[in-house]
Amino acid sequence: MEEQIHGLTLQTCAEIMARDGELKAQYGERDYKPHLQQFLASQGIDENTWAHSWNGWWTRLESDPSGQLHAKFATMQQKLTMQAHMADVPDASATAKEGVTLDLYAQLMAKASDTEAFNALLESSGIDMAQWQRAQTAWNAAMAADTNHHLTTQYGTLYAKYTPGFEQQMEAQTAAIMAEDYAERAAGRPDEPEVEYTFADMLREMNDATPDTRWSAAHHVANEWDVSDNRAEPALDAAARKAVSLLSECLSQHNEFTVSNAESAASDMKMFASEGFLSPEQAGDALGDIQRCLGRGQEALATHKAAFAPIANKAVPERVQMQSRIQDFTSLVEELSDIVSEWNDNYRAPEAGGSDVSGDVSGHASASVPGLPSTNSVVPRIVPAGGFMGTLRRLPIIGGILRALGL
Repeated sequence: MEEQIHGLTLQTCAEIMARDGELKAQYGERDYKPHLQQFLASQGIDENTWAHSWNGWWTRLESDPSGQLHAKFATMQQKLTMQAHMADVPDASATAKEGVTLDLYAQLMAKASDTEAFNALLESSGIDMAQWQRAQTAWNAAMAADTNHHLTTQYGTLYAKYTPGFEQQMEAQTAAIMAEDYAERAAGRPDEPEVEYTFADMLREMNDATPDTRWSAAHHVANEWDVSDNRAEPALDAAARKAVSLLSECLSQHNEFTVSNAESAASDMKMFASEGFLSPEQAGDALGDIQRCLGRGQEALATHKAAFAPIANKAVPERVQMQSRIQDFTSLVEELSDIVSEWNDNYRAPEAGGSDVSGDVSGHASASVPGLPSTNSVVPRIVPAGGFMGTLRRLPIIGGILRALGL
């Protein structure tokens, strides 16, 4: 009998985890839970049993010095992930480029290291070297343009099919990586260090050419100003002025990949207004920025929902990414709607003699500040460890799948 922990095998745990991911892609993070509960119930499993079983299995995985149990689980995950997120992708194996099908291309690439076998397959397929080179160029171009990872994933699967012992090789590679990880942990590997994110870093990054970087820095400056006991200090005051300009820029220019920045920017603008940092005119401008951002967010949410509807019940990789964006825009719309409705209650005009940004807020803070805040506080920036998922992402086939799914 296959080994069980709290009545569940490792294979059953892998199946539940795959279904969990599938249901999140189908219904979204907020609404999937009842569907998972229904699935568990259909298997005669309650949530408490599932949680205890997986905790037990994870302890077993992490306690295996050989790494072989981790490798076995990785193989399970690869197959189940393929089924959950790729099963409805149209079969492209018979699609041809320069007379070479994807299936034949994978066969030839699998034999590329064996010149004799490679040439024999070319000859038996009626393909000369010039045609093969054209086909290889065409397939490489097609895969480079494959943003939804349909072709690349199918190619990886076919390549594995035509490479003898490929699954065993991958399991051995995974086991070796996890065994090395276990040995490092057993030897007392130190925790990943926290990288301090200082006020000086914020000032520098507010001038970064990458929008996401400078908008994130502006958000940190807003937090710094919010908790400071000395908001009028020249360095912090000037940085806050610059942050207001960048927050406005973020609300106007964010895209689907920086939705969370816009959500933070709106909250920061509300904070600045409620604390009297903005003049009445600037508060009105900030509210206008937020309202326009809300309108664009509502439009984008409707567009993404309409685009998602045809694939909501299909096992295709883009479903995961689209559902994630729907959740991002949903959160943005809800947060900004609350901010707009509460704006009048939160805003107060600057007190006489108090700080406001009625002057120029478009200049670079780093060019005009004489020093740093006396608090000299820092915001920890955690560098995440790779862990098991990091290991899986480095592997052929399943790594490509996980990256395609944004996992």
